[in-house]
Amino acid sequence: MRCWPGILILLSAWPIITVALPFSDETYVADEHNSEWHFSGTKVKCELRHEIPGFGTAYFLRRAGQTLSFHIDSFQPTPSAVDAELREASPTWVYDEPDLLVESVMLNKGLRPLLLKRKQATRILASLDRGMLSSIDFSDWDDARKRVHLQLSPVYFQAPYQDFRKCLKQLSTKGFADYRLTEIHFPLDIHELNEDSRMVIRKLAEFVKADGEIKRIKISGHADDQGSQKYNLRLSERRSQSVADLLLAQGVESNLLLKYHYGESRPKVRGRTERARSKNRRADIELIK
Repeated sequence: MRCWPGILILLSAWPIITVALPFSDETYVADEHNSEWHFSGTKVKCELRHEIPGFGTAYFLRRAGQTLSFHIDSFQPTPSAVDAELREASPTWVYDEPDLLVESVMLNKGLRPLLLKRKQATRILASLDRGMLSSIDFSDWDDARKRVHLQLSPVYFQAPYQDFRKCLKQLSTKGFADYRLTEIHFPLDIHELNEDSRMVIRKLAEFVKADGEIKRIKISGHADDQGSQKYNLRLSERRSQSVADLLLAQGVESNLLLKYHYGESRPKVRGRTERARSKNRRADIELIK
């Protein structure tokens, strides 16, 4: 075979060009065979959760007295904060066009990288209700050229979602902030509870049992400055005990109760007027989470 030196020289002198292949995205999503949604609810809390395989668990949550929220808890702590986008995507089996709206969100460092308030949480629910995927997209922490997609699957979403909606309709309007601090007042020299006070404590007990997250109930008995200090100390102890007894009778667990009594040493209002003294004849109840 005859060689052509000119051509050989030309080929050997041609620069070698390296083409970088595109980096593949990483998607965390439950496929149609493994997608699961779970509902749980009480009179004071409604929760809908969904596992994102390999990454963490997504939660829609509304507590009594609060608005709807959405958060993701990751299996491993995320290393740093990163900008992300919230968008809707079509599953492979859906031919409808997704909503083109893209919202900016922030993924935070730690075990709860994403927390969204009512408006964005409602948008995600609406996407899932339409049979669409909801996707949170961001650049990989270790290589910014690579995109990561956290996606919520609509498969098996509907039945738990309907239970979640029913729960929201019956949710109490009063929540932890309303019950956290309660004052019970007493007439002069009395430690027994009147009917109005008993009704307040019954409602408080119902909330504690339904909430399930109360760690302690601090009950502090007080008296006004009429009578001896020793007498007022015993009276404040009886007032604290009266509240504790009714809570126990309503089914509150005894290990939650912390009882204190201070006599006249911690007045709420200083002064010797009847108005001041009536404010000081009391038992304070504090819920602690």
